[in-house]
Amino acid sequence: MADTSFRLRRLAAALGVACAAAALFAGHQVLAQQPQLPLRGDLRDDPARNLLTRPSLAERSVLEEEATRAQEAYRPFSDGALSQGEPLAGVRRRTDAPETDAVIDPFAGQPAIDLARPQLREGRENEPDRGAARALAEGQVDDTVTATVPLAAVDSLDLERNLRIGSDASRVNSIETTRRLPDDNPYAPIGLRVGTFELFPSIEQGIGATTNANGSADAQSAVFSETTARFELRSDWSRHEARLNGFGVLRRELSGAEIRDTEAALDGELLLDLAGGYEGRAAFNYLHRPETASSPVELTTGASRPDRDTLAGELGIGREVARLRLGLTGNVTRDMFSDAWLPDGTVLSQEDRNSTLASLRLRTGYEISPALIPFAEVEIGRRIYDNEIDSAGFARSADRLALRAGIGIDIAEKWRGEAYAGWLSEDPDDDALDSVSGLEIGGNLAWSPLRGTIVDLNALTTVEGTTSPGQSGSLLYAGNLSVTRELRANLTGTAGIGLDYRDYANSSAYDMTWTGQLALTWWLNRYLGLTGRARYETVTSSDPGRESDTTSVFVGLRAQR
Repeated sequence: MADTSFRLRRLAAALGVACAAAALFAGHQVLAQQPQLPLRGDLRDDPARNLLTRPSLAERSVLEEEATRAQEAYRPFSDGALSQGEPLAGVRRRTDAPETDAVIDPFAGQPAIDLARPQLREGRENEPDRGAARALAEGQVDDTVTATVPLAAVDSLDLERNLRIGSDASRVNSIETTRRLPDDNPYAPIGLRVGTFELFPSIEQGIGATTNANGSADAQSAVFSETTARFELRSDWSRHEARLNGFGVLRRELSGAEIRDTEAALDGELLLDLAGGYEGRAAFNYLHRPETASSPVELTTGASRPDRDTLAGELGIGREVARLRLGLTGNVTRDMFSDAWLPDGTVLSQEDRNSTLASLRLRTGYEISPALIPFAEVEIGRRIYDNEIDSAGFARSADRLALRAGIGIDIAEKWRGEAYAGWLSEDPDDDALDSVSGLEIGGNLAWSPLRGTIVDLNALTTVEGTTSPGQSGSLLYAGNLSVTRELRANLTGTAGIGLDYRDYANSSAYDMTWTGQLALTWWLNRYLGLTGRARYETVTSSDPGRESDTTSVFVGLRAQR
């Protein structure tokens, strides 16, 4: 009997163990079908925690039934989002649910997106998921079960954040930055804005001393005050170009010989870029200055020097035809002289010297390269005196003819300008007067051998008239060479040498003037600087009474904007 009871207890225990195992197996299968909740830091990863929170069999059954009902009751939010009873392709149906209760996937038929591993590079769309393949091989994933894929971190979807920045990326300053590039010349004037123009004014005031106040053979020293005002006006246009320059100088003696000099100049230029390959140019200049003591016109001893006013205007047009350069320019120049005065108040009229020169120039050039353009030029004109017959009874009006050949140079920032040579002649109407003719040399060249260094060369040949009876006039060759160097950022030096040679027509008489000058400007800041000059001039002549030597120095303060 006891034996039978023992067997029955063993059978009941075995049946209990079997039932418990079956329940655990069924619960395991049901839990495997439940969706995995995408929780960050899932507590199920902790084995000790799972032992304490594992649900009982009854709780698992309730959870399974609630999940099944929620899955069967799923419908789209909008009734019109999906057709009634029309499942989408790729939707798995439950085998134990009726046909009308199928769960519809609105994203079926579209390429699957692996949210957990975004594609960072193109060309790897078809590359297999090595992590998924490894999981299948180890039997950790059942590919027959459809489950919700855990969402990845938000940062993994931000491609711009995950991509590596290239090595050529550069840091960008903030908008509030005030960093500026250094100026090429931190002491250059900044100018003033006037409409579409930029104005650069300056004024200079100083004291000078000279050993020859009048520049004559009878030298008399003096100390003087000199005031100079200058301005430069430049256009800021996209197509055309205009400029206007001017200066004025006032000298008055402080002690010694009398000095009453006033100089003024104004010159402007307008360059037009016209249609059809045409270029226009208009220019004018005005110069007022006292006549030098070395003038070819000899005045009565003791007479004051007259003032000379020169007004010139020029209008031209040019065109480029392939490599051919054609230009036509008209010029009008007016010379006027004020009267001279003797010490006793007698007036010496200079009206016989007033004249007007009108000329027309035709130039043809050929472009060998953009840097070199040789040219040939012919000029015809006429000089007309206000008095057809002067006080000495001569008709001094003359016809003008000039032939020139030269070359234009434009080599980037090294060379720029032109130089020419030719023959110049003016033939007076009066047969008693010989023509004034001879070699003509002229041009202007700028050369920059080094940064901050500029070498300027200017030359000009001019026909000078006279009122001396029986004389026709002279040819004046004037040239100067100067070198400007930025010794330091705030220190600029200039050295120059000049030569004037006057050749009297049909005579061996001559005048030659040599000049040399040194100048320094030390800028205290962008607006104020100290300047100093030293100048020496010597005049030699076939007439000993015209020879002289002059030494001058000047120290002043210059302000600019």
